[in-house]
Amino acid sequence: MRLSRYAAAWRAWGASALLAVGAAVAAEAPPGEASAVPPLTLEALLDGTRDSFPQILSALQKAQAQAGKLLASEGAFDARLEQSTKNRLSGYYDGRYLDSKVVKPLPELGTRLYGGYRIADGLFPVYEDEFATLSGGEVKVGAIFSLWRDRDIDERRGGLYDSRLALQQAEREATLTRVRVQHQAARAYVDWLAAGDALSVYRDLLALAETRQSGLQTRVSEGDLASVYLNENLQYILKRRGKVAEGERKLAESANKLSLFLRTDRGLPRQPQPDERPAQWPDLGSVDPDSIEPTINAALAVRPEVGLIATDIERERNRLALGQNALKPRVDLNLEAARDFGAGSRTRDGTDAIVKLDVTIPIEQRSARGRIAESEANLNRLTLDQQLLNERIAIEIRNIANELLAARRFVDLAAQEVEQADLLAAAERDKFEDGASDFFVVNLREEAAADARVRQIEARLGYLAALTDYYAATVRVDRFRLGAL
Repeated sequence: MRLSRYAAAWRAWGASALLAVGAAVAAEAPPGEASAVPPLTLEALLDGTRDSFPQILSALQKAQAQAGKLLASEGAFDARLEQSTKNRLSGYYDGRYLDSKVVKPLPELGTRLYGGYRIADGLFPVYEDEFATLSGGEVKVGAIFSLWRDRDIDERRGGLYDSRLALQQAEREATLTRVRVQHQAARAYVDWLAAGDALSVYRDLLALAETRQSGLQTRVSEGDLASVYLNENLQYILKRRGKVAEGERKLAESANKLSLFLRTDRGLPRQPQPDERPAQWPDLGSVDPDSIEPTINAALAVRPEVGLIATDIERERNRLALGQNALKPRVDLNLEAARDFGAGSRTRDGTDAIVKLDVTIPIEQRSARGRIAESEANLNRLTLDQQLLNERIAIEIRNIANELLAARRFVDLAAQEVEQADLLAAAERDKFEDGASDFFVVNLREEAAADARVRQIEARLGYLAALTDYYAATVRVDRFRLGAL
C-alpha cells in the first residue's frame, strides 16, 4: 500500500515536472515562433561583416591606396612641356632665344616623341650659332629609340609593372583578410549557438529537479518519504545550478566574441540578444570524401597566400630584368626633322633631316651586378618558400578533411548515445515507479542523458567548426558570402 502511494505520488510530481520542463523549453525556444524579433542567421551575420568589419574595410582601403600608386606610376608616361630661354643682359652680343617642346614617352622601345618650336633674335657668337633661327622661328619633330639598353625594359616600365603587381598583392591580401574574417565570424556564430543550446539543456535539467523538490516536500510533510531525500535532491539542485551558471558564463563569453562581428547599421559592434537565437543550426552542406584530392589542386590555384608568393616571385623577376638591363650599353637612335620660317640667312632655308646615334658603354658594373645577385638569391628563396607553402596547404586540407570526416562520425555516435541515454532514463523512472529502483539512480540517469545531449551539441559544433575550416582552407567564397573576388 505504501509503495503504491509512493508510485502514485511519483507519477503526480513527474507529470508536473514534465509540464515545467515543457514550459522551460517553450521559454527557451527561439523567439522567431513567439516574438517579432527575427532570428540572427549566419547569412545576415556574414553580410554584415563583409560590408562593415573594420579589418576588411582597412584591407580594401589599402588596395585602393595601391591603385593610387599605380596611377602615379602611369604618370611616368605623361606628356610634359619643356621650355628654356636665354637672354644676354650685357656685353657685345645681344642674342636671345626661346625653346619650347612637348615630350611624350612611350612604353615601346623606350621611345620618346617630341615636337617643339624655338625662336631666336639678336647677334650670337660663332660658338652659339646653333641657337640662331630665321625670323619666324623653327619647328621640329623627332623621336628617340633605345636600341639596346632600355629597349625591352627601363625604370619607367619596370616601375609601372611593379605597381601593377603590388596592386594584385593588395587585392589578394584583401581577399585573404575577407576569408579569414568571415571564417572567424562563422566560428563565433556556431560557438554562440552551441553555448545557447547547452545552456538550455542545463536549465531543463535544473527545472526538473526544482519541480521534483516541491513534490518531495509534499510527500515528506505527509510522512510518506524520509527528509533525507529532500537534502539529496537539494544537492542535485545546487549542482545543476552550478552547471547553469557555467553555461551562462560560456554563453556570455561566446556572445561577446560574436559581438565583434555582429554590427549595427552604423558599423558598431552589438551584443546578440537571447531571443535572436534561431531554432535550427545553419545547414552548411557536406563534403564528399572522394572530392578531397581534386579540391586540393583547385585550392592551390585560388588560395590568396599562393597568389601572394607568386606575385612576389614575379616582382623579383622584374627587378632582375632591370638589373640585367643596366649591364647593357646604351645605344639611342634619334630621328629629327626641323624647318625654319621667315627671313634670315639662306643657310637656314629648307628642311633639315637629322639622324643621331648616342652610345654609352658602362665600364664598371658593380651596381648592376649586385642587383642581379640579390634578385637571383631572392628568386631562389621565394621558389623554395613557394614549394613549402604548397606542401603545407595540401597537408592542412587533408588534416582538416580527416577531422571533418571524424567529426561526422562523432555526430552520428552522439545521436545514438542520446537515444540510448533517454531510453535508460525512461526505463529507470519506470523501475522507480514499480519500486525496483531508487532516487539516486534516477537522478544519475537523468544527468547522464543531459550530459549525452551536451556531448551531442559539442559533436555538432565540432563538425560545423571543421566544415567552416575546410571551406576557409579551400576558399569557398560562396559559403562565406563574399561574392566575386
